[in-house]
Amino acid sequence: MAYNSHESQMMQKGLFALSWPIFIDLSMHFFSMVINTAMVSSLSLKAVAELNLGSQMFQLAFVIFNFINIGVCVVTAQALGNGNKSIVRRVIHMSLGINIVIGLLLASFGCLGSSIICDIMNIPDDIYDSSKLYLSILSVCFIAEAINLCCSAILRGHGATRDPMYINVAGNILIIFLNYLFLFGSFGAPKLGIYGVALSVVISRFLSIGFLYYLMLKRTGVKIVYRYVFVIKKKILSQLMSIGLPGAGENLTWQLQFLFMTSVVGTFGTIALATQGIYFQMCGIIMLFSISVALGTEILVSHYVGSMNLKMADKQLMHSVKIGIVITSILSVNIPIWLGAAVFSIFTDDPEVLLYAKPIFYVSVVMEVGRILNIIIINSLRAVGDTRFPMYMAILSMWGVSVPVGCFLGIYMQMGLLGVWIGFCADECSRGLIMLARWKSKAWVSRAVKYYKKNYAKLKTA
Repeated sequence: MAYNSHESQMMQKGLFALSWPIFIDLSMHFFSMVINTAMVSSLSLKAVAELNLGSQMFQLAFVIFNFINIGVCVVTAQALGNGNKSIVRRVIHMSLGINIVIGLLLASFGCLGSSIICDIMNIPDDIYDSSKLYLSILSVCFIAEAINLCCSAILRGHGATRDPMYINVAGNILIIFLNYLFLFGSFGAPKLGIYGVALSVVISRFLSIGFLYYLMLKRTGVKIVYRYVFVIKKKILSQLMSIGLPGAGENLTWQLQFLFMTSVVGTFGTIALATQGIYFQMCGIIMLFSISVALGTEILVSHYVGSMNLKMADKQLMHSVKIGIVITSILSVNIPIWLGAAVFSIFTDDPEVLLYAKPIFYVSVVMEVGRILNIIIINSLRAVGDTRFPMYMAILSMWGVSVPVGCFLGIYMQMGLLGVWIGFCADECSRGLIMLARWKSKAWVSRAVKYYKKNYAKLKTA
């Protein structure tokens, strides 16, 4: 695909055209965990708890990969908006090499350091060995996931949001089939239990590499020169990291505080830990909408910044926020309160689990509205180059509000799991209002101008 024609097409794409394929794509990533949990729940509630550590580490790996891939998507879209082909080519080569290295490091850590991770997370003794082995097997797919996420980021930056969606739909269908084979030993396959689930994910992720890589080459029109894959250009790396590091740092802060609070929940017992795992997946259904709108907005705002159209960037962000608040409010009322019991029944029929979860349903109604403000506005601040403020506020709010409030209510006030989620709610709402005030203050405009002059003004004719 030629860059010039793609550039004009990209500017014509609206939020919905970009966001709905991202929603389906992210849904496939999310539902791979839901599918695994639902199928494993047919074995026992204990088996569900055994998956929890692997799922958490998979999400942590996802955040770490975004240290580079957040920047890849944003810089690609900015460069296309600016009409700079050279930057796009360099970003593609460098990002592939960096992701391969990060994937290898994380896979090695997950396999060799599984005992340390289990100890840190206070995994109960009755599921310690099985959780450890499941994590070790699952960690192998981190290599493939790093490459897949890189190719997806490049495709999204070009506005080709449907391609990753198609691959992930096919990947989930494959996971269901392989789970049926290895989890239950169907059609003469070995019955591997939860370890078969890990194997299914590994196989699916590695098969996805070939398809996403091919589509990336086709949509971008870039020919990969392999000797340049591991060549680092300092200016491009600096540009990627100036966006990716603070952006992923904010996400990493969230993931770490969630892991910390999950370790606190682990002290409440296996039932509480299983409830935490199931409930987080239900919340993820609402989060998927928020994230897809945020990423679609980020692509458009990035493109406007590349062409220095800041008025359109502002207009787009406020339009997205209004849509996000309305739809999230509807989802946060209907999914947890009215459909919560039905969703939980998919995973378990244990009445004690539902009893743990019911009070948290009402917390979600407030929490998700705060979260939508955070996700959409933070992504757009990142796109205009105002990246440090969201990261600093994340550190301050998560470790200064979420963790202290959650620990105080959950442990000291003996509210258990409910207290932990009230802490999450307090963080999301307070930080969401701060992000909205930040955008409305227009403090980001001067940063966007400075960012443009540094990275694109002198390269317009490059």
